[in-house]
Amino acid sequence: MYSIAKLKQKENISEFLLFLWQMEDLLRGIEFDMSRLDAEILPAIIDENERLRTRKWLAEMAKDMGLASLQLSGHHNETYEVLNEMGMLQQTLLSVTKNTPFTKAYEAVQPILEDFRKRGEQIQKSDMETALTALYGVLTLRIAKKEVSEETSDAMVPISAYLRELTRAYHLMKAGKPF
Repeated sequence: MYSIAKLKQKENISEFLLFLWQMEDLLRGIEFDMSRLDAEILPAIIDENERLRTRKWLAEMAKDMGLASLQLSGHHNETYEVLNEMGMLQQTLLSVTKNTPFTKAYEAVQPILEDFRKRGEQIQKSDMETALTALYGVLTLRIAKKEVSEETSDAMVPISAYLRELTRAYHLMKAGKPF
């Protein structure tokens, strides 16, 4: 799990965030009980070094989430660091570089994000977090083998395009290349 997270962080930051959310939910699901992690989750990891790295990583995440009172909801600080970084990048793409592919994807997704905001929590979230929340909800439904409405499936197309453009720009920025 740790290696998967690091690979996603390097190759697709949006998938990395979704993976972090899955790990947060996994920790909540085992009620932050490390003995349950050891007994129920970690035995599936065959490589001993990977199992130890994963345990250390998840134990640190559990500790941080406990200190931040995130037992029921909310995200680990690493998630918010990336979301803030991507929010600043979004502002740069929209106002400074005027990146056309991103601007088109951003404008196309705005009505959909507003619709999701109206249907969801009353807490105002960034565009990126709203898009990821919508995508995470669909992924969760699919994992549970529950039906996803056609309207929701259709909404994922512009959401995915928006996330793809922002993710592409993020990795170019991290590599020191023009975006």
